[in-house]
Amino acid sequence: MFEDVFLLVFCFILAVGGLASVVWELATGRSFSIDGLWMTLISLTITVVFGGNFAWAIHKGDLQRILRSRREKAEQEDRS
Repeated sequence: MFEDVFLLVFCFILAVGGLASVVWELATGRSFSIDGLWMTLISLTITVVFGGNFAWAIHKGDLQRILRSRREKAEQEDRS
């Protein structure tokens, strides 16, 4: 379960980082050069790949399963 949580957090961080990079390129105006266009394209690709993995985990219910198992484990520890 730790691996699943780590994977989801890692994918979320990379997706947000890629999106932040695109926003930064657009805000500074560097996205209109060849290097900026490539950087924007690569950042959008990273965002789509890792954001898609995170979205798929939400769609399949993996995230809910992880949260439910953590809650059950916490309740069992509270009862003890």
